[in-house]
Amino acid sequence: MRLSAAGALVRTAAIFETLRVKSARKRRFWIAAAVLAGSCVAPWFLLTSPAPVVPLRPAPTAEQVGAGRDAYRKLRGAKGDRNGKWVTLGPAQLDGLGALASHGLRPDRVNILSHGSAVIFQASRPLVLGRWVNITLSASGASEGFPKTHLKIGAVSLPPRLSRLAIESARSILRLRGADVPPLDQLVRKFSVQNGGVSALIRLPRKSGVIDEMAGAVALPVDSKAVVRVYCALADRQRKKPSAQFADQVHRAFSLNVGESSQVDFNRAAFIALGMLLVDQRVGDFAPAATRQVDRCRIAVIPTSIYGRFDWTKHWTLSAAIAAGAGAQLSAAAGEWKELADSLDKNSQVSLRDPSGFSMADLAADRAGFRTAVAAVNAAKARSVARKLAAATAEQLLPHVLIEREEGLTSAEFVSRYGGVDDARFKARVRVIDQVLDRNGVQSEKK
Repeated sequence: MRLSAAGALVRTAAIFETLRVKSARKRRFWIAAAVLAGSCVAPWFLLTSPAPVVPLRPAPTAEQVGAGRDAYRKLRGAKGDRNGKWVTLGPAQLDGLGALASHGLRPDRVNILSHGSAVIFQASRPLVLGRWVNITLSASGASEGFPKTHLKIGAVSLPPRLSRLAIESARSILRLRGADVPPLDQLVRKFSVQNGGVSALIRLPRKSGVIDEMAGAVALPVDSKAVVRVYCALADRQRKKPSAQFADQVHRAFSLNVGESSQVDFNRAAFIALGMLLVDQRVGDFAPAATRQVDRCRIAVIPTSIYGRFDWTKHWTLSAAIAAGAGAQLSAAAGEWKELADSLDKNSQVSLRDPSGFSMADLAADRAGFRTAVAAVNAAKARSVARKLAAATAEQLLPHVLIEREEGLTSAEFVSRYGGVDDARFKARVRVIDQVLDRNGVQSEKK
């Protein structure tokens, strides 16, 4: 009996020891799991914020559009100059760039401003769970070569050396994607911030991947081979049988066989090829590989008309190409920017030439183009819209009633009548245009 009791005590002790060991293992496991979870969660809270650093920006005014466009023009002018070119952007131009970026890339928000001897770039992007990623990049003073910068992401602030390393890493990623971005100290050879503006001696290659491919941030996948095939087929047809009728060019593009492409991919490529053919070769920047490959069949841009007007076909085609290459939001915004810029007074410092005024007819042509493209790249509608485009009349491409809208509004007249492009009065006017397109345009449900 005593041995049995002793054995029971031993077995009990062994059981408790086993339980203790298992409990210790479990405790270590949960501690390790907690540490691992913390290591994953901590960066989320360090790098994201509960609120955006950039406040919600209203839609740009005509002056902001003009200033932003002027800044973009100056940056484009620095392309291809091996010796570099001085570019000076004042406070209005910096603000204009931020206003356009915020409007075109909503819900992202962008601010570019000067403060004392520093220029500050801020960006906010919404994430899941109500969090935001906030990025602030600042540069100050004067420098030979790329300026000393301070980068802050969420609550993490990087010193200049690590900030430069982060920017270098971004440059390397762009190069891996095929962009020709030179070393930082060659990209910016001199830099200074003074009197609220930024001056820099910059050198951008002709195909930099910085200016021409800014749309890459929102670009959609494009079948470059299909773009080349459509463009070359249209160029060949134009040489054999010239036509200045917009409808003819659309018919030709959408009468082609889709080949190995899906209908959606073919439609997307066709709109970009039409943009290269009828508006500007640079539309091919949405499909960079295509731009290089069309040299064998390149043809001068073809002026085409609808209802006797050559400008409406450009509005239609360019808006369709932007929608196909970068989405409807950016396309719609670009159309509004063009009209706002046209409403500027000719004496404005940011008016590039004699403005024609805000035109609701032009805006209708923009919306007809991008809404047609949006319908054509919708998988459920792609085939039927392509069939309609292959035989569309001028009335279907741009209903005549829409070109009877008011034209030539000055900025003051536009503001008095419509407030701005975010105003309810303007949005109501746009809804009327869209309703006409839905009833009578190519995207309508009518057979």
